[in-house]
Amino acid sequence: MSDEEIATYMQCMGFELRNPRNWTYATPEIYLSNIHDENVIRSESGNVFVVDCDIRINTPELNSGGTRLLTREVEFR
Repeated sequence: MSDEEIATYMQCMGFELRNPRNWTYATPEIYLSNIHDENVIRSESGNVFVVDCDIRINTPELNSGGTRLLTREVEFR
């Protein structure tokens, strides 16, 4: 897939391009980087596969609009 096709695909899934230098897309909860034309493949049947992607919980420290907070506390219900 081309970078333009990837951008359209990611936007349709609710992701915003946050940093074009390292191909980072994010939602308030999820941070994905290294999403570029060499790591995203579309099969003949239209399925999209991503390889070698950096997946993180999008916390405010990543400066990508993240809202998730990490904690060591466990809550049992």
